[in-house]
Amino acid sequence: MTTTTPTIGLEAWEARRKAWTTPNNEYNAELVKEKAEKCRILLENQVERITFYRRLVLQHQSFRTPVPLQHVIPILVTGWQDDGLWPKGMIAPADSE
Repeated sequence: MTTTTPTIGLEAWEARRKAWTTPNNEYNAELVKEKAEKCRILLENQVERITFYRRLVLQHQSFRTPVPLQHVIPILVTGWQDDGLWPKGMIAPADSE
């Protein structure tokens, strides 16, 4: 007997939620910290943020590994400011609440 993942309804939602919230064994805590530190260092440089923006938005490239949204937002804001789409001097709110 084979089991299949439900495709509709509450069971499907619960199955998808379980998949999203189950830790991924490929990543360990040390690797995550190391990658976060590399992102932080790169994002301190405005030229790097503009370079990433151009690759992501204008050239439609993607990151090789997932990047947390908290790191992507400064890239977008910097690119929008450079393109004149975001007022210079304005900053993105720390949170949406």
